[in-house]
Parts: sequence; structure tokens; C-alpha cells
Amino acid sequence: MALLVVVAALVVGGVQAAAGEVPAAGRLPGAAILLAATAALHWRRRRPVAVLTVTAAAAVTYYLLGYPLGPEPVPFVVALYATAEAGRRSIAVTAVPLAVALLLAADVAAGRAPEGEDLVAVAAVLVAAVGFGELSRSRREQRHAYAERAAAQERLRIARDLHDTLAHQLTAISVQAGAALRKRDSRPELAYPALETVREVAGDALREIRSVLGAIRAEPAAGGNACEAVPALAARAGVAVTVTVSGRAVGLPPDVDAAAYRIAQEALTNVGRHAGVTEAEVRLAYLPRHLEIEVLDRGGGHPGSGERAPGHGITGMRERVSILGGRFSAGPRSGGGFWVWAKLPR
Repeated sequence: MALLVVVAALVVGGVQAAAGEVPAAGRLPGAAILLAATAALHWRRRRPVAVLTVTAAAAVTYYLLGYPLGPEPVPFVVALYATAEAGRRSIAVTAVPLAVALLLAADVAAGRAPEGEDLVAVAAVLVAAVGFGELSRSRREQRHAYAERAAAQERLRIARDLHDTLAHQLTAISVQAGAALRKRDSRPELAYPALETVREVAGDALREIRSVLGAIRAEPAAGGNACEAVPALAARAGVAVTVTVSGRAVGLPPDVDAAAYRIAQEALTNVGRHAGVTEAEVRLAYLPRHLEIEVLDRGGGHPGSGERAPGHGITGMRERVSILGGRFSAGPRSGGGFWVWAKLPR
């Protein structure tokens, strides 16, 4: 609506300025024609070609009737821009030489000598309108493509979070259930705490799955700082963990905090699942612009492989770090065991 008001003001002001000594009564029909063309611009997005035709007809009619020249191309230029912006490129491009040809024919029909400089100026304005419309359309399509990519990345992140959550929690359930089975006959009093842990972990898994499926932004499942959540992760995975923190612990952006949490979760899950040991070490280093996280163990695993067992754990961690613009590495340690390292911007 604001654009229509501006165009109407330009049209009326142009008619007034170009009229000179023409009485006001003589200006009204010409202004009415151009205002009708301006009103048609209301449908320029839904019917760009029809509006382009209406504004072209209004401009030619105004020109042939001999009204003061100047404001008649304005509605047509706006309609031409809208046609190009709507993606009707061939029609917009074709309209430029046709408009110039119509202007030339109208000069001849009105007995006026066509001015070459005026024709060139009109053509330049029309080409510029098409160019700006194409530019606007291109930017809109780029924004749309970016939004599509962002949505795809978000779906991938949710799927990865769901995988990480299920892998960690099911491993913890398996470890605790196995402990309960081993102790049910010899030490039944110790089996009940393991079963209670299974119940708690299963409940946590259900809550985390609901959170992941409904998440808009990644948040550490345990809440709070990822550093604070590591011991709980290790306990549930059946792994005794030593946490070393260097630097001044500060609040992290949610996506970085979530990435650190998920890396620790997946790495400790892999320790419990593949390493054959019950101890691991987690090192967190708060650097001026980065957070470094390392998870190390002395287990056996599968030496020489980039990932201890078939699956997507290492791949998922690497993709998560890559999305944040960080660095990631994982593999066997020279002295035995496995090493996971990530450097995340913060």
C-alpha cells in the first residue's frame, strides 16, 4: 500500500508539474488514467503480466491523447520490475523493446518527431527496472535455498541427537541390566540398585527423546554446563571418569555446549561399549576463543581403525563439529586405547 501511495503522489505531482498553463480541468482525465494504472499495481504480485499490460495501455493512451509528458511511465516501470521479480523474465525482457517501439509509434501517430535521447533514456530506465527485479528475485531464491539448507541441517541435527541419546541410554541400560543379572543370585542386595538405575535411565531416555524430537535449538540433555554433566554421563555408561578442566570455565553458546555434551556422551558410550575398560579421562580446556574437549581411554578396541566398530558415532561427532566450524580428530592412541578430540569455537 505504501508503494501505491508513493506512485500516486509521483503521478499526480508529475501531471501538475508538466501541465504548465493547462487548466486544472484539462489535467484531470490524464491524471485519472494514470491513477487507474497505479491502482492496478495492487495486483502486481498475483497477476504481474496482466498488470504490466494494463499499465502499458494506460501509458500509451495518456501519450496518444496529448497530455503533459513526464509521469506516464512510472506505473509501467513498477509493473515491469514486479514482472521480473516474479520470475517472468522472458516477458519482462521482451516488454522493453516493445515499449520503446510503442513509444516510437505513438510519436509518429501524434505527429511528433521522436527524440533519440529520450528513447535511449526510456530504454535505460526499463532495462534497469528489469535488472533490479531480477536481482531481487535472485536474492529471494538465495534466501529460500539458505532456509532449506538450514532446515535440512536442523533435521540432521535432530536425527543425530536422537541417535546419540538412544545409543548412550541403551548402552547404560545394557550395562546395568547385565550387572543386575550377574548379582541376582550371589549378591541379590546389589542387584536392586542396578535395576533402579535401569529404571531411572529408561525414564531419562524417554524424556530426552521427547526433548530431542521437539527441539528447535540443541541443548545439553542433562541441562546446565556440559562440563558438569560429564560425571553423570560416565556413571550411567558404567565408566569411572576423571575430569580435568583447565582455563576459566565460562558459559558457552547453546549449540557449542550441546556439541561438547554430545561428544562426551558418544565417546564415553563407545568406551563402555568397545574399549573393554571401565576407566576413561575427559579433559576440557577453556581457551580464549575455543573450547577443547578430549576423551581418552586405555582399552583395546580395534587398533588401526578410525572407528572402533561399525556405526555412525565418529561420523556424527565429526559432522557436528564441522557445522560449528571447529576441528575434530579421533583414532587409536600410540600406547593403546582410543582418543577423541574436538576444538569448538565459542
